[in-house]
Amino acid sequence: MIEPLSPEESPVIGRYRIRGVLGAGGMGRVVLATGPDGRFLAIKQIHAHLLDDREFRARFEREVAISARVSGAFTAAVVDFDTTVESPWLASVFIAGVPLDRAVRELGPLPVPALRTLASGMASALHSIHSAGLIHRDLKPANVILAADGPRVIDFGIAQAAGVGHVPLTEVGAVVGSPAYMSPEQANSAPVTPASDVFSLGSLLCMAATGKSPFAASSAPYTLFNIVHSEPQLDEVPPPLRELIAGCLRKDPQARPTPAQILDYLGVLPVQPRPWPTQVHAEIAQQTRNLAALNSDPEATQIIPAELPILRPGPPAAPVAKKRTALRIGLAAVVAVLLATGLTAVVLRGGDDPAPPAIATATLPGLDQVRGVDACAWLRESLGDTLPVDTATTVGDWRWQTTSSWGCDGSYGGARLAVEIGAAVDGFDESQVVNGYAVARRGADCAFAVEGGTPEQPWGITVDTFTREDCALAEFTVDRLTAAIGRLAQDPAALSSLSSVDPCSLLDNSELGTAVAKSAHQCEWAGETIVRITLSQPQKRPTSVEESTIDIGEGVFVQETRASLMEAGQCRRTYRFRTISDTLNETMEVLVTGKMSTSQQLCAIADPLVRQAVRRLPAR
Repeated sequence: MIEPLSPEESPVIGRYRIRGVLGAGGMGRVVLATGPDGRFLAIKQIHAHLLDDREFRARFEREVAISARVSGAFTAAVVDFDTTVESPWLASVFIAGVPLDRAVRELGPLPVPALRTLASGMASALHSIHSAGLIHRDLKPANVILAADGPRVIDFGIAQAAGVGHVPLTEVGAVVGSPAYMSPEQANSAPVTPASDVFSLGSLLCMAATGKSPFAASSAPYTLFNIVHSEPQLDEVPPPLRELIAGCLRKDPQARPTPAQILDYLGVLPVQPRPWPTQVHAEIAQQTRNLAALNSDPEATQIIPAELPILRPGPPAAPVAKKRTALRIGLAAVVAVLLATGLTAVVLRGGDDPAPPAIATATLPGLDQVRGVDACAWLRESLGDTLPVDTATTVGDWRWQTTSSWGCDGSYGGARLAVEIGAAVDGFDESQVVNGYAVARRGADCAFAVEGGTPEQPWGITVDTFTREDCALAEFTVDRLTAAIGRLAQDPAALSSLSSVDPCSLLDNSELGTAVAKSAHQCEWAGETIVRITLSQPQKRPTSVEESTIDIGEGVFVQETRASLMEAGQCRRTYRFRTISDTLNETMEVLVTGKMSTSQQLCAIADPLVRQAVRRLPAR
């Protein structure tokens, strides 16, 4: 939460207006402020009771001097400071973003493209830090912010000048840093070089890629032992990053790559306007809107406690009173100047209008372009190597099979994931935007639909994990699939399959009415009677089902079950197009319904339609 200033405190620091106290750590506190240009800043002050302590004052002055020396696109810029006043302070840019440790904890390991962006940004940051003659010494996920345009390295509270073997403000023999991300040199309390930061970078990247530190153990001493004596287990690291991370984690400092060599290894990365998972960018966008609202109506600010989870659909929120909209700002934006506050979120309330909803800027390709896609191949490629940690290990561990509508259904233990391309989207609402695409949710289910088509003929790509308990896997899949829409491509083998056929093209009888695509594989004509054609590849019926074959003329044979004969007011004809396997057939079903007609009358309508449609099917 954000605390108000006490009545006796000045509302300004230097030339900056204070908006509230964000949090406090061992050395001091951090306040949210705005500058004369309206820019938001995070200003650190040391505690009043430490002002007379020469060591603490010297430590703060040292941090200011070090922070001011560092520049670069991937570090938090120092804007202003004053160490000569009675209460010294340091102002840094307020970074809207999400801490790396929280992003991985809540969303699972980063995908490979995001890992490359992270590695490149971190190497650039270390290059800037080392070029300034400094060593960070505390590079860990909590000290990395995922900002909209890339990562930011923060917190230089224990940084030191390169080549300095003894740090006066550190107790002799003390181990300085965060155990799980220390280098062997730090674990041994030996002098460190810039290569120490590279080792920490390797551990950090491993955590981002797998969800866990490569050396973490049940206690700090065991962790330090592993760092010094054990080789990291990198089997779960995606292959494209494994060699790089292994190089960074070499025990010999001289054998590790430099930041410049890491950048050369990664090469020039493609420009990604949204390098992180969708939920991260959604939170950053919300933080930005909240800050704008705070600036536009500062007097409406009130203090309320709340958590700021990464956006994750859940039960509907309680109604909000009119003219009051909760505004959220993640602590990620202020960690840039915190040493250790333990805060998890900052929540403001103010403004008269809710933040404007995100607007979809991307559209799905037409149905003709999504038919005939190998859904399982596209899904597996889009997901990458690893699924969320709490769901499964790797994509290869799952069992994947094609559905009756040419989608893909995966299962692993008790988890399940089904994706349909060009599916009906009835029952989906509460739309949000993911990677530019409109995405709807079905009630409280972990089922989402990337929306396509038109209001008259809607359809979409649906993702369902058949649960309401934890939507992490479904959200992860939506994020990956929306980022991979451009890779949808028809499988050449589908040209001879019903999966590539437009069912609306199979009939041209004007008396039927207008053809309406209900999905990629189903079309309906609603006139005096309703005609529906469904193309699918269902499981073969068990031998216990009574089924008969009927010759409807022109060499066309259809299947009819005893159950369908007993369905009043309709005629159902199933044409077997081809056999796929011992258990699968590709079929075309023609269903004709009419309230005032008998089944015999409806079948008299259906049979010539079936014959017409069969003539237009692909050659076998």
